[in-house]
Amino acid sequence: MKNPTPSKSETKEVKFRVGRTVTQLVLFCGVSLFLLCCNNPKRDAGTRNETSIVMGKAKIAFPEEITIRGIAQNPEGIEYDNNDQTFLLSSLNAGPIIKVHLDGTYEPFTTGEPFPMSTAGLHVDRKHNRLLVAAFSLPELIDNDPKTKGAAHLRIYDLKTGRMQKDVDLATLLPGANAYFANDVAVDGAGNVYVSDWYARVVYKVDTSGKPGVFWKNETGISSGANGLDVHPDGYLLVSLVRVNDQGLYTDYGLVNIPLSDPSSAKLVDFPNGGYAGFDGMVLNAKGNVVGVTNNGKSPGGNTLVELSSKDNWKSAQVIHSKAITPSTTVATTPEGKYYIINQDFTKDEATTWTIQQIEW
Repeated sequence: MKNPTPSKSETKEVKFRVGRTVTQLVLFCGVSLFLLCCNNPKRDAGTRNETSIVMGKAKIAFPEEITIRGIAQNPEGIEYDNNDQTFLLSSLNAGPIIKVHLDGTYEPFTTGEPFPMSTAGLHVDRKHNRLLVAAFSLPELIDNDPKTKGAAHLRIYDLKTGRMQKDVDLATLLPGANAYFANDVAVDGAGNVYVSDWYARVVYKVDTSGKPGVFWKNETGISSGANGLDVHPDGYLLVSLVRVNDQGLYTDYGLVNIPLSDPSSAKLVDFPNGGYAGFDGMVLNAKGNVVGVTNNGKSPGGNTLVELSSKDNWKSAQVIHSKAITPSTTVATTPEGKYYIINQDFTKDEATTWTIQQIEW
């Protein structure tokens, strides 16, 4: 019996979001071009309108916009590293994750992988000096080959050196899944790591010893997969369920509260006043609120940044801020409370210019 394959609608989700064919995603060529582009990372860097923040004796100038030019990075994820005030960008094109400085200069950061993979969500685990990365195989999801089903890996890097420390194959936990797409990653206070799989519709857990397991399966009645996620310090995981339809609009969405100590008691978060339409990437801010990127329900790439708040430990929630943004997939936050999105337009083949933009409510 042949392995099950992704449905046509699932394949269209990836093709829409990426907007390129398999022939435009030759992995090793992409890495080679990347390295050539990075020979002069300061070329064409640019920033605009800086905001100064005083941290101790150091004064950090946070720009409103950072432009990165000359690299076919195709980033899906963004994270801020407070250790050196840089942004980290993932790569759907399976190039190295890059480190971007506030002045727009950049350099390749990650090394040591046994083979290249597309990368999506990132998480800076400062407590354990790690960069956590959700990695998958984009070409396998759009090659129309029933023998290939994608991939789901957790890749762990040293946060200081960028050298890979561990590569955990998560798809082996679910050999019967139709397809795999490791999408986002988060960590709890003890160091356990959680990875969402958008296509297998589960959340994996990799414990502190490196042992992987299936932490939660979507049995909510909402047929979409697990996308953005983050850990709340009060002991639960918040996970966005969302699907992208043939028109590029979000549908079949929900937000799930999953207790870390008892994932079987997971419940959907109630939105009595409406306003929530699913998140792609999301992050928990210092106030314990969730900030995420959603679709406006009107047009593909018509995105909105939304902040959710809860007064009952996320049994229910409400929208407290909402702002239209340029096309984007996710958001990063700084300790100073700044929000930055990575402008991503999947419709432009082989784009080499990317913009990190600060968003204020």
